[in-house]
Amino acid sequence: MNPFTLIIIVLTLPFTLVRLLRWLAWAQQKEYRVDRLWHFLSSEEGLSELLRLLPSVTDFTRRGLKRPAVTLRAAAVGFLSLVLLGYILAVSFTFNQWWLPIAAYILVPILPGSISLLTELMKTVLSWVLLFLAKQKLLIGKPRIIGITGSYGKTTTRHLVAHVLSQQYTVFTPPKSHNTPLSIAWAILKDYQKEELIFLEYAAYKKGEIRRLAWWFRPEVSLVTGVTEQHLALFGSVTNIIKAKGELVKATSLKGAVFYNGNDENALKVCEVDPSKKTTPYSGPQSNIILANSRLDAKGRLHFTWQGRVIATHLVGRHYLETVQAAIALAQYFAVPEQKIRGALKSFLPTDNYIQVYQHFTQQFLIINDGKTSNPKGFLAALQVLKYFKDKGKNAILATSGIIDLGEQVETIHHQLAKAAQPIADLVLYTGVDGREEFREVFGSKMANHAGTIQSVIDKLNANDAVLIEGHLPVWLMKQLMRKL
Repeated sequence: MNPFTLIIIVLTLPFTLVRLLRWLAWAQQKEYRVDRLWHFLSSEEGLSELLRLLPSVTDFTRRGLKRPAVTLRAAAVGFLSLVLLGYILAVSFTFNQWWLPIAAYILVPILPGSISLLTELMKTVLSWVLLFLAKQKLLIGKPRIIGITGSYGKTTTRHLVAHVLSQQYTVFTPPKSHNTPLSIAWAILKDYQKEELIFLEYAAYKKGEIRRLAWWFRPEVSLVTGVTEQHLALFGSVTNIIKAKGELVKATSLKGAVFYNGNDENALKVCEVDPSKKTTPYSGPQSNIILANSRLDAKGRLHFTWQGRVIATHLVGRHYLETVQAAIALAQYFAVPEQKIRGALKSFLPTDNYIQVYQHFTQQFLIINDGKTSNPKGFLAALQVLKYFKDKGKNAILATSGIIDLGEQVETIHHQLAKAAQPIADLVLYTGVDGREEFREVFGSKMANHAGTIQSVIDKLNANDAVLIEGHLPVWLMKQLMRKL
């Protein structure tokens, strides 16, 4: 045994474990998909993370340590990564290879990446088994299937529509934003109880994924929310996104119907992928669902008039008008009485998949929480909510990490978003890498991106301020901003 090798192992191990936790978190954020991890490594943020060989002091604190959420898969990937790391260190110790611990530290990203590939293969096999069993269960229950796709608004639209339809039918829909084949199949096997309607979300990161899911669960009715540049790095172009989303239209029953967002020209292009299907705009100039006199109350909640009746909802922001129109269109298709539709729109309580507005417990500043996966359309919509409160006299602060997976359009799109935010946000707290320089170019000294500076800003906030959380933020920052009154 060489004492020098042991010293190297002991000295590098804490740094290696911290680096491993960071990359486990990145693997989880990319849903353990090798294609998403690869594109991440090709981005400015990914390269910066890969070359981040010297940890910061905050990496060793509970506040600053980036780590994955505790899930079964995260535990499995983490355990197997530790087994591989342990093997490497054991070889180093046994054969006096002092350089191996250093190499292991540098090459740590390979561990969760390779283990993710292994677990992805296992997940694929498991998904096929569960999909087959779920299909058999639905053949017994014989529900009418509704499908939804799009680059934005799938989950929020699905849950509101399901709530409205549940006033007339028994409705099953997977929880939260579950939209992978595995999560959908598992939800059906676990919770489906022969409901009359089943509402599923068809998501994709590349062409063919929606077609395969629709082969198992063919919808009678489909809904297209729209297309934006989300996950452009994976699809390559908006045209490819349109083709991928169009797979749901192709799979829709000829006897059924396809509803689309008439305010989004790309939604119509998705429908045009299969001209044989009957299509109806639920919003836009050609829609027969007219929502008049829309306004927001003091808390930003949406009010409007439909069929001569005022409806006060709990939805925050005018952009949810399209979501409401989708709910009305589907409810009319399934012959839900107008009185029940109105009642459902009033009673629906948004979950954390929707924009939430609340006050900080101690400092009383207003928080507009849109802290889920961000996309250009949703980013702009959330800015309008911030503008509403700015017009009410609040100091407007935007806290964001930017948008990921934009490929070659990353600079252009972030510059457009920065220009859109310029007349609204008085200050920007930027925690990401992609888009940081574009926002700095527009906001200059009105942007903070260092943890210490951001912390000092947060400490000084008061009841005169409104903070928009757009997209994923570091855990330490979210914990401070999530303190509700």
